[in-house]
Amino acid sequence: VSRGVIGLDNETRINLPNRRANKLFDLELEDYIGRPLADVMPMFDELLTQAKAEPAIIHTGDVLYTRPDGKVRTLQTAIVAEMQGESVFGYVLTFDDITDFLSAQRQAAWSDVARRIAHEIKNPLTPIQLSAERLRRKYLGTMSEEEGEVLDRSTHIIVQQVEAMKDMVDAFRDYARAPDLEISRLDINEIVLEVGDLYRARDFSIKLNLNLDREIPSVEADSGRLRQVLHNLIRNSVEALAGSEDGEIYITTSLRKDESHGAVELKIEDNGPGFDMNSVDQVFDPYVTSKPKGTGLGLAIVKKLIEEHGGSIDARNREGGGACITILLPLNEASRNAMMPRLVRR
Repeated sequence: VSRGVIGLDNETRINLPNRRANKLFDLELEDYIGRPLADVMPMFDELLTQAKAEPAIIHTGDVLYTRPDGKVRTLQTAIVAEMQGESVFGYVLTFDDITDFLSAQRQAAWSDVARRIAHEIKNPLTPIQLSAERLRRKYLGTMSEEEGEVLDRSTHIIVQQVEAMKDMVDAFRDYARAPDLEISRLDINEIVLEVGDLYRARDFSIKLNLNLDREIPSVEADSGRLRQVLHNLIRNSVEALAGSEDGEIYITTSLRKDESHGAVELKIEDNGPGFDMNSVDQVFDPYVTSKPKGTGLGLAIVKKLIEEHGGSIDARNREGGGACITILLPLNEASRNAMMPRLVRR
């Protein structure tokens, strides 16, 4: 059964969990048989209360569950009472993790919003900029010094802000469009070294540390898109470390292999302030940003590009402080199919 199932007795004590339930909660629920469900999993309390009050009705809802690693998952849940006449002799609780499904829904919705915004905003930007520049050229030389300063400053601000809006529209466009990937077999280490050298050549105080596994196999990917991913992530770390006297960025590659798939792991870490713990689960959502001038699309675009490659991406804080982004890229078609998020049909 693909859904988690827990059978309860008439006192809502655990008596029959299935394997899927164990996997979803990373627990051996057989060890908790005989214990009240509310003691083991208090997040189901509200639905249990409803089921006890109205046992003849199937009660459903989405329940939030925080995993031991701090990640919040959304469980589509239903509970039904097993009846014998008017008496309840047990309950059946079923649930499934729909976090990836909800994320895909949000991404599709935001893509549509971004596409509409990019289309509606971009059209008037060029005429605004050209008109401001034309006013400046035509009238600046005919005005008094004081009036000329006002016109010069005002038109400069208009042009500057139009350029900023164009950059924002480009970010909307990049997020909304489906990437036209040019897939080839490549060495991720070479991409990391190439991008890393660009930042090392810059005159800045942040130390860039590379720990690359020379034995990792090549992967099928779009080199241009991977460079874009690395630039975005390194730039985020650089901005987070602004003002730090001992800022460091760590980039690591390694081979990740388990029973279901093989993948190259790319990890980008820094020793900055890390993610806000209240929003770490939403860092890849569009327009979620802690930067005063950010669009909130950088990490959303990164996530979309990685998922277009059939990979996965995860964000968390390092134990020693700072942020950590972990990317898994499949080695081949078989591992890509194994890694593709399972969308739950509702």
